Amino acid sequence: MSSVSDFFYQPEKTFGDILKEKKNFLFIGEAGSGKTEIVLNVAAWLAEHGDGSKVDVFDMDQTKPLFRSRDMEDTFSKKGVEIHYQTQYLDAPTRVGGIEVSLMGDNYTLMDIGGGEQAARAAGGVAHILKNTNSVPVYIVNPYRPWTKNTESLDLTMGTILRAVRLDQIYILGNPNVGYTTEASEFMEGLDKIDELLRDFTTVSSACVRRELYDQVKDKTEKYIFPLDLYMTYSWVDR
Repeated sequence: MSSVSDFFYQPEKTFGDILKEKKNFLFIGEAGSGKTEIVLNVAAWLAEHGDGSKVDVFDMDQTKPLFRSRDMEDTFSKKGVEIHYQTQYLDAPTRVGGIEVSLMGDNYTLMDIGGGEQAARAAGGVAHILKNTNSVPVYIVNPYRPWTKNTESLDLTMGTILRAVRLDQIYILGNPNVGYTTEASEFMEGLDKIDELLRDFTTVSSACVRRELYDQVKDKTEKYIFPLDLYMTYSWVDR
């Protein structure tokens, strides 16, 4: 893990602190870690609790056809959030325009990157902007995903993604869940696993939980807990 030990951004700050201090957010992590749900929830939170600035979400996921923030375009426009994306042609990757302008403006900018190394390369072109003081790259850790089963796996996955996105510092946000059926006990066990994975390198001060579980877990941990509404639902998903 020594290869990434210098990349942890102000771990003593909670995710709530980060939301109040920054304007630009890049969300990265392995596939299935829950980035898109978190992006949408942060966008909704900023639209309601932020400083009144416009909220832009850039859907840069070109690695899968499902569970993408663009699917919520109409719903979130009613919340005052604009979701930007570029329609793909067959399997050809495309890059949504306007990111640089948004990142350098006064509005909130959220970048939703697909999982893994190849997807992370999509954000590499704006890494120089993401290194400024108004920005923070947020790395999502879900200890129940296969590439986060131990410290070595996390080290390899995180290091590969960071090299692809060309960043030298990240903020860690936990998201322990096994899907729609996650129970409070599984969330708490996941928090312990995240601490075990990273305790020799950094402190993880914050995590996300499904809103229905929030009251059950908020007083059982000292971590800052950010409640999530689950927007990414499909009729065929067994809940």
